[in-house]
Amino acid sequence: MRKIPAGILLTLALSVVPGCRSSSIARRPDRNTSDTTARVALNDDLRRYQFVGSAPAESADQDLSVIQRTSAESSAGGFTSIDLAGNLYSVRAAIETALAQNADLIALRQAEGVGSAAVGVAQTYPFNPFVQIQATPYQSAQNGNGPGTTYHYVLLMQQIQLGNQQQYREDAACAALNQIRWNVLQAELLNVAQTERLYFAAVYQQGLRDLAKVIAENNRELLTILERQFEAREVTAADVAIVRIDARSTRQQMGIAEANLQTALLDLKRHLCLTPETPIALDDSVMQWNWQPVTEGQLTSVAMNRPDVLAARADVDAARANTNLANGSRIPDLQLGPYYQRTDAGTTFLGFRAQMDLPIINNGVPLLRQREAELVQRATTAQQLATRAHLEAAAAADRYERARQLRGDMADAPHVSVPGELQRLEEQFKKNEVDILRVLQARNSLLQSQRADLDALNELMQSAVAVTASSGTPLESLTSVSAVPPAVPVE
Repeated sequence: MRKIPAGILLTLALSVVPGCRSSSIARRPDRNTSDTTARVALNDDLRRYQFVGSAPAESADQDLSVIQRTSAESSAGGFTSIDLAGNLYSVRAAIETALAQNADLIALRQAEGVGSAAVGVAQTYPFNPFVQIQATPYQSAQNGNGPGTTYHYVLLMQQIQLGNQQQYREDAACAALNQIRWNVLQAELLNVAQTERLYFAAVYQQGLRDLAKVIAENNRELLTILERQFEAREVTAADVAIVRIDARSTRQQMGIAEANLQTALLDLKRHLCLTPETPIALDDSVMQWNWQPVTEGQLTSVAMNRPDVLAARADVDAARANTNLANGSRIPDLQLGPYYQRTDAGTTFLGFRAQMDLPIINNGVPLLRQREAELVQRATTAQQLATRAHLEAAAAADRYERARQLRGDMADAPHVSVPGELQRLEEQFKKNEVDILRVLQARNSLLQSQRADLDALNELMQSAVAVTASSGTPLESLTSVSAVPPAVPVE
């Protein structure tokens, strides 16, 4: 079984920006400076990540790292051979699994091959020379002298484009290929964010289940003590009834918490393309991560180079190339070639023939106006998408900082161990230092405090997911290096 290299994380996909070798991006950097700058910026932030998927197409950006992919695993369309010894998934291991096995991503990556083939079609000159031959073996002479030399001619012509259409077709195909690649990266980014969201939700439900289990166990032990004390006539039947009802309630809550956890795990397994029977253990060390501050300016600047924003810019490049093509096509093509003819009288003619359409009725202006309108439309769409990305990143930064501050305030408060405090209360109850109502009241206070702590942690983790989805910032950039768990499952 082959093991996926450590550190594979999508936003990795953002560290690589596939280019087109013969595209306008390669030949005319001045028209696509923003895309090149975006690629370098993303690469600087995420250079340490790699990605496993299908084989990439050729790239002109040699200074950028290349996406490492295993086409055999991706094209198989099934479960990849990821070593999950011990069934313990870290966040990064779950992300690796989702990127390698997600059915939608596997299918979407195949579009890159179609785009590459379209570039090859555009790079091939679409017109070939054509030859025309005519001969008349049977002919009657008008002078009555009988048949003479067979009349025949040969015409060889090539259609020549004078409006630089070839270049514009290549530009459009290469821009379309880059748009496909950016769309794939955006899908991978959203897949990473969804994996993190489902993983953190399962960790949160696991924390609630564990808390409910502690409370239920404490109530069970407390009920056992009260029943013994009741037999010794040290407590009243009312006290026993109160604890018995509370114990039944906490057992029910524990069952509900367990059901919610299993539902969250099923959602995560489905996203990872794992069968429901596959055992999976969560790495709850994420609850001890140290989250780092981020600023709105940092996220909004990165969000301007989000894959969907750059895909929209590539769409604008394609529309611009199509506009140039429509304008260039207004210049009629020239058909030119040598001409040879031999008449029935034996006269030989050798020369050339040229042919060109006269743009009198159809001068190409209607098509040019349509292409110009499409260019304005797509430029407006790209501008509005960039505005939306800016707002989403700003909102994500605000939510993350508020959640991080709230979590920090709770962490600064004196830490209370729920099992330890409950055991201490139980010891005090055994010594008749506190009555049962004080124990139940204290336990409920501890429960609310622990629940609030879990809720704050869940909000922080979900806000970190929003940061990743809105700007492509990986978790490693939001947490201290020492806090990040191993990249691969451990036994």
